Amino acid sequence: MRIVWLAVLALVVGCSAALAQDEDETETGGAADSWIGCWARVYDAVHLAKHPGQKVAAITLSIAAREGASGDAPGNYRAKLTALMRDRPDTYSNPGGSRCVASGETLSCFTDGFFLGKFSLEHAGKNMKLAISGADEHVALMPGIDLSSFVVLSPENPEHTLFLLNPAPAKTCTK
Repeated sequence: MRIVWLAVLALVVGCSAALAQDEDETETGGAADSWIGCWARVYDAVHLAKHPGQKVAAITLSIAAREGASGDAPGNYRAKLTALMRDRPDTYSNPGGSRCVASGETLSCFTDGFFLGKFSLEHAGKNMKLAISGADEHVALMPGIDLSSFVVLSPENPEHTLFLLNPAPAKTCTK
C-alpha cells in the first residue's frame, strides 16, 4: 500500500508542478517571492536500491514568510521539512519549522528549540537544493510529538547531504 501511495504522490507532484507556479503568480497578481513555495521529491524503488544508505523515501519542503524576526532570532522565512523514512510508517518533520535568513542566492536555515540544527537552501532553476554539508549542519526530524524516535539527517551519512526537490502544489505541503 505504501508503494501505491508513493507512486500516486509522485504522479501528483509531477503533473501539477507547473500549475502550482501559475496559481501562485495569479493569486499574488504578479511575480511571487521566489523563496516562498512548496517543493517535494519521492524516491522510487530503483533509486532507493541504488542508494541503500539513504533513509529518506519522500521529502517535502514548505517555505513561507515569517513574522517576528528580531536581532535575537533573525530570518524572514520559515521552512518546514516533512519526510517519509524507508521502512518506517510515521511521517517525520521538524515540528516548529526552521527560521531562514536570505544571504544572496542562499537561505541559511536554523532550527531552534530542543533540537538545534542548520541547513541551507538554493534555487536550481525551478527546483530547490536542500544541502546539509557543513560540520555543524544537520536537521532532526520527529514523528509527531515522540521526541525519542527522532531521525537526524547529517553529513555523517553522505546520502543525506543533498536533496534536489521539485516544485509541488501548495496542498502537497499542507498534508
